[in-house]
Amino acid sequence: MARVRAGKLDRRITIEKPIKEADASGQKITSWQQHCRTWAAIMPLTGSEQLKDNRQVSEDVRWIITVRYNTLNSQVAADMRIQHAGRTLSIQSAIDVDDRHEQIEITALERK
Repeated sequence: MARVRAGKLDRRITIEKPIKEADASGQKITSWQQHCRTWAAIMPLTGSEQLKDNRQVSEDVRWIITVRYNTLNSQVAADMRIQHAGRTLSIQSAIDVDDRHEQIEITALERK
């Protein structure tokens, strides 16, 4: 796969990781902490709707996000999420394209 040109990485995204902690009553809660901010190419791939009684109950959009390979980006995992332009995207997978340590392709899901 061809290397992504810097001009294509024109969207700023925040990758967050889950932090599991206990609240005052001892209940386990998940909060989110910034893992890194990076430039990315982001493109919607597919969408689907779920209907119940002829009413839309949810809409899923699958995204492909490409970032440059670096130490922090190489640690992206499926339990993380991406914040971008008011959207929250759940990471499904992160692949080192061609195992060349040049770019990472992330597949993420947005639930509306």
